[in-house]
Amino acid sequence: MADIKNIFWSVLFGGAVMGGLYGAPAYAAADDDQALMERGAYLATAGDCVACHTRPGGKPFAGGLEIATPKGAVVSTNITPDPQSGIGAYTLEDFEKALRRGVRKDGAYLYPVMPYVSYAGLTDQDVKALYTWFMHGVQPVAEKPPETQMAFPGNIRMSMMAWNMLAESETPETGDSSAYDKLRRGHYLATALEHCGTCHTPRNFMLVEQQDQYLAGSQLNGWFAPNITPSNTAGIGDWSEDDLVAYLKTGHAKGRSQAAGPMGEAVEHSTSHLTDEDLHALAAFIKQVPVHDDAAEPQARDSFGKAVSEPDLRSGIVHRVDDLNTLSGAELYDANCAACHGPNGAGTADQYVPSLYTNSVVGSGRPDNLIMTILEGVDRNTPSGHVNMPSFGSHSDVQRLSDEEIAKLVNYLTARFGSGDHHVTAEQVADKRQPPPVPAVAQDAAKPAPSDHP
Repeated sequence: MADIKNIFWSVLFGGAVMGGLYGAPAYAAADDDQALMERGAYLATAGDCVACHTRPGGKPFAGGLEIATPKGAVVSTNITPDPQSGIGAYTLEDFEKALRRGVRKDGAYLYPVMPYVSYAGLTDQDVKALYTWFMHGVQPVAEKPPETQMAFPGNIRMSMMAWNMLAESETPETGDSSAYDKLRRGHYLATALEHCGTCHTPRNFMLVEQQDQYLAGSQLNGWFAPNITPSNTAGIGDWSEDDLVAYLKTGHAKGRSQAAGPMGEAVEHSTSHLTDEDLHALAAFIKQVPVHDDAAEPQARDSFGKAVSEPDLRSGIVHRVDDLNTLSGAELYDANCAACHGPNGAGTADQYVPSLYTNSVVGSGRPDNLIMTILEGVDRNTPSGHVNMPSFGSHSDVQRLSDEEIAKLVNYLTARFGSGDHHVTAEQVADKRQPPPVPAVAQDAAKPAPSDHP
């Protein structure tokens, strides 16, 4: 990185010296290049590129993360400027084709886990800014992730041509995106950069986003990306713009919801780093998209429950760990949750530990996210601080709670504080209990594997 940056800034400095001999324009050019770099870095953050292109414990943008799909795992690619393992040999035209059209330098089609149908909406100016930053602001890494192995017909990349014809790509925007008015800027952020619909819009049997159900909610690897349309029952119609901005900035909207799982990652790596102006633009746009109601959500998710008035559940009886499977839901709550969330479910006074009533996760008509939160916990870092809730299931060295126990606990929580007993079964929990993600191990750069980078 240092060598690349030194070369880059040497060029700029050399231009500045020549400007002293021949006039001011070279200084202006240097300023323009610096501005383009800064713009590219911000756009890459808004696009959340690092989330998919960095494996756990890996180097930024070096790829190797396995992304689950119905046809198998797609291994994310190295998008550092290394010329052999990454995109260092890409021209601006090559970069644009991969980013907006899903076609890599050798002409092969990318898999649509890369949200090129959304990035298609980027302006030419912003594509150039991203290219400049990736080429000169990112540390090159000489690691080539393993080749993606997909089941038939996904292993035939030409099949993506047919998928692309069915998918509705965004239309490229024009002009200076930083000068758009509030709603146009919000639309640009939501549809192109943040690609909100990738997770929150349901898909048809061909896995194409159903645009007539934009942001109406969708299943996502065990989680449920909820309806975020302005529906007063199924969506976030009762949220103010400031509520949504607080959520996107910190991962927490008091008395409403908190981010975990994939949304926690989006907040951590992307939205918490946006300017307040952009966050308000994004929130304002989302607040005015078409409303979609849902029979499974007849009441606002954050409107359920109140603090329980009964005395502390603690009975004074010490339970052996190997007796936990005999505990009721209330006793499981007392043993595992009450110390943080309180015996009455109110959480802490500052809501660092949120209340379990007026809580969108507990009040949802679908228990998916409550199950997943208990299984996987919460680990979210933003500029406003670190939030952590331990995992009680899938990623623990010792399985702390069984499927049966988590089912009992979920049913107790939703009956006591939320939308009612959902009669979750141990089998439902088992279906969501996933092994820890296995990062694809980069191969020795001296022994290059077949390339799957864009």
